[in-house]
Amino acid sequence: MSPDTHTSLPARFKRARAVILCFLLAATSTTSWADDLLTVRMKGSAEGVGLAARKMAVENAQALVMEEVLQAMTNSSDMTLFKPVLGQASRYIQRYDLLRSDIVGTVTEVEIDAHVLEKPLKRDVAAIMLPRLPRKPVVRLLLAEYIGPEAQAGGPTFDIAEAVFRKPMEDFGFSVKGVHDLLDHYEIGQLVGITQGDVPTTAAFARANAEDVVVVGSITTTHEPLTRESNMLRNRARAVMRVVSGPDGKIRDTLTAEAAVQSVEPVEGGIQAAQDACGKLTGDCVVAIVLAMLGMEDETRVIVRVENPGNQETLDALVQALGGVDTVGTVEPLFFSETLARLAVDYYGDMAFFSDAITGLAAGGRRVEVARCVRREITLVLK
Repeated sequence: MSPDTHTSLPARFKRARAVILCFLLAATSTTSWADDLLTVRMKGSAEGVGLAARKMAVENAQALVMEEVLQAMTNSSDMTLFKPVLGQASRYIQRYDLLRSDIVGTVTEVEIDAHVLEKPLKRDVAAIMLPRLPRKPVVRLLLAEYIGPEAQAGGPTFDIAEAVFRKPMEDFGFSVKGVHDLLDHYEIGQLVGITQGDVPTTAAFARANAEDVVVVGSITTTHEPLTRESNMLRNRARAVMRVVSGPDGKIRDTLTAEAAVQSVEPVEGGIQAAQDACGKLTGDCVVAIVLAMLGMEDETRVIVRVENPGNQETLDALVQALGGVDTVGTVEPLFFSETLARLAVDYYGDMAFFSDAITGLAAGGRRVEVARCVRREITLVLK
């Protein structure tokens, strides 16, 4: 599938989009799109009667389907950038079911169920939007690998999958953080629990940290002899991960892939299989991160980072003090350790006013000072 060359795309973005599309096509070439159908019901109409009018009414419904899906996908009602996509609805709508066709006066009205190929649509939207992101995302990778027959008993590693994803993400300009600096605030057992946790656990972890997007998951391997007499093993790896929006903890996508490698040594074969399984997901992961970034900034809340709060009592006092500030709503603790805490504050307003209002607040016998304020994220120290 060649990159779109519609003249409505600014010329300076065409080369970047072509590079992105080539990477995403290569990274997703082993994935079937048949399992990624999104069904959307829509009405359409056209002037006239007869087969030609019905065809035009169906095309109208398909165009409206594409607009609705794109608006939901991009959090935007401005479809100017997506004219190349809207002009090729048939490329993304695999088929449609005609549910109803009526003639009302001189107008033909139809209702259809359109079955949209969601994965290639996401890929093309991401290719269009990546060069236009207001800033490149900060991504946290927390990926546990259980490789080899003894892995479940001995515990996971965290470096193999991270290395697979890190390079392509950094090539696109993403800032990538791994597991190591998390160890300053989390025990290893907590991190293992997060990688194995349910959706609320994953969401809470994402919201407790300062990254734009968090990728959490695990890779497991199994090892079976090819035949009863053979010393060769078939090593299978399965990768499962969630792509989560950091500010709100919403699951943006859930990705899975499998790979198999033959080897004599199980750990060696398991590592290769794990790398292959993760490699199949790099393109989908980049796409999910770009889509998560669209319209991400929440103008209704502020993320407050507190350096060295010391103890829970001091943090509780700070929560109470912030809650007493005029125009501030709910104050929600997201994360606490003796060296770092994060709060989510419901506040819709000017950040300069907020910064001035909280400077000097008393909290547990200490005073609030603002160390840094970047957009709607503010860092406090308690003196």
